[in-house]
Amino acid sequence: MDDFRLAFLRLCKDHHIDAQDCVVEKLKSLEHTGGKGRAILDLSTQSLTPKTCAVLGKILATDRNFTELRFADCMLSEDALKNLAQGLAYNSYCKKLDLKGNNIRGAGVEALGKMVRHNKGITSICLEWNGLGMLENSFAAFCDGLAANSALRALDLRNNQINHEGAEEISTALKRNITLRALDLRWNNVGLLGGRAFIEMLKANKVLSRLELAGNNVPTDIAKAIDTAVDNNADRMTITEEHSKRTHAMSHHFKQIEKEKSLQVSDLMDQMDRKEEALRKSQRKSTQHIGHLQETLQERKGAFSSLAAKLSMTESELVLAEQKANDYGSVVNRLKQDMGDMAARHHDELRKEKEERAQMEMKYLKELSDVQEKLVTSQTRGDDLDRKCRQQQEQIFELKEQNTHLQAELKMKGSQFEERLAAEKQRHKDMLHDLESSKNKELMHFKQEAEEMERALRERIQKMESQRMELEEEISRLKSANLSDRLNAEEHLQSTKQRIKTEEEQRHRQLEERVRVLQISKDELQSHCNQQSSLVSELQSKNSGLTLEVDNLKRRLEEMGQELAGKSNYTMAEVNKVKVELNQTLSKLDGERSVHSELREKLAQIDKELSDQLLRHRQASEEKEREVVTLQEKLRARELEIQRSREEEAQRAQMLQTAIMSYVARSPK
Repeated sequence: MDDFRLAFLRLCKDHHIDAQDCVVEKLKSLEHTGGKGRAILDLSTQSLTPKTCAVLGKILATDRNFTELRFADCMLSEDALKNLAQGLAYNSYCKKLDLKGNNIRGAGVEALGKMVRHNKGITSICLEWNGLGMLENSFAAFCDGLAANSALRALDLRNNQINHEGAEEISTALKRNITLRALDLRWNNVGLLGGRAFIEMLKANKVLSRLELAGNNVPTDIAKAIDTAVDNNADRMTITEEHSKRTHAMSHHFKQIEKEKSLQVSDLMDQMDRKEEALRKSQRKSTQHIGHLQETLQERKGAFSSLAAKLSMTESELVLAEQKANDYGSVVNRLKQDMGDMAARHHDELRKEKEERAQMEMKYLKELSDVQEKLVTSQTRGDDLDRKCRQQQEQIFELKEQNTHLQAELKMKGSQFEERLAAEKQRHKDMLHDLESSKNKELMHFKQEAEEMERALRERIQKMESQRMELEEEISRLKSANLSDRLNAEEHLQSTKQRIKTEEEQRHRQLEERVRVLQISKDELQSHCNQQSSLVSELQSKNSGLTLEVDNLKRRLEEMGQELAGKSNYTMAEVNKVKVELNQTLSKLDGERSVHSELREKLAQIDKELSDQLLRHRQASEEKEREVVTLQEKLRARELEIQRSREEEAQRAQMLQTAIMSYVARSPK
């Protein structure tokens, strides 16, 4: 804490800034509290200048003392907030941030969005009693940063003047954010359209488990639907957390069992070593005893040669010595037999322990396979549910595209997809060519480099699978982006239609003749819109056909990958039999080359078909753009007429008001 205060004073001195007394006193009080206030920096209700915030931001960028920062009711200016946000963007130690009641709006909101985009440590942010939703562009930048964040778990946006457009921005951001668990939007102005946007967001977001919308004028049925979706997400998260805990506990239990088994095996090995050492000691003792006996025999023989007179005594002693030697030999034989029996018993015990260990390992492997099967089934169920949700979203929003910006983005993304698809196809062809050349080289050096060939094939297959997964992720990301753009365009169009309709209903009471003319024009526009919707449905059907063809291409690529995997397994089996069946493997490889050539021809045909269909789609989209431009021109003319009628009515009302005022002034009292 002392280091933080000294660093603050040093930076203020280096930048020729007067250190604020309130900040210095607060840091001194933190030093006196010691360990109690060690992790919290509370500067709430203090008027901080932009220069002080710049110094604090520089220190907080590398700070490792505080896990919670409080700047509530400080009335921070835009410059001060920018300076703090620049420092907090690179702080990975702080976990909680409180910016309540600072009247944040405009550029300050954009600075917060940049901070949220780059920060990787803050898990909870409180932004209550601010004005984040007053400007749509700045709030959109904040939502973009929220979508890119991967650490935030709780966000408090109470009393921030967020309307239905801001709710739409938040919903689009949360479709990409997969880490936020709790969102508080009480006492804003989300309304009906915002509630619908949140319902659509919850169809894609399965992580958000707490969403507060009290005081937002949301209808009860939509609020109930949102609550049920949030409860389902909470149940899903609890189930996943329990499952992860169980799997972690199972893995920990398995590790403990393996450690216990290894300890038991080490204990058995130690016992074996001790018994072997005992046997060696007994053998050494027996050999030493036999050596002593041999020495005594030699001494007795010398005495027999030197003392011929004592022959009878030496013969009797010799007989006794021979009897003792026989006894010792029998003892040695018995010891050898006992050692052999003990070794056999130890071998039997070791064999039994190995069998028991193998049985336990098989049992644990079966349990692991069961757990993995359950995991796979749960994952497949989740994938099926996600696929059904995607299908429902596509069926709902396929017939409602009417925006030029969306068409332009679709064209750009289509061209990007074509380029990526062509690049991936070329890469796949190159990889196939590399595989063929590697196979030819490995067959030439087959006897010497069998193991190296197996490793190379496995690495190539893993690379192909990773590239296939990257392609699938890229396609799913493009699809999700397209769906979000379509949803935004459709809801914007619905809001504009509803606003125009309400204005026409208000004018219907005052101007009946003009409303009749406008009704006729409205009917004409409605018929034209119906025609355009039919054209859009046709284009969507063509687009769905293209997506189906892309899915077919994916399936073909997967089949090719499976064929390559089967062929690699076949080559691995043939490695063991290469000495006997080398000629057969060469013939089979020739057949595989012919299959590869056929597959290349099929891929070329599919490329041609894709290019033709993309040209047709481009032509249809260009026609649709022309028609949408004409519709926009008619809408502009319509808006000009409505504006003129408003001005005329305002003039008439003003004239009537002046006439009434003059009449009232002239009337006798």
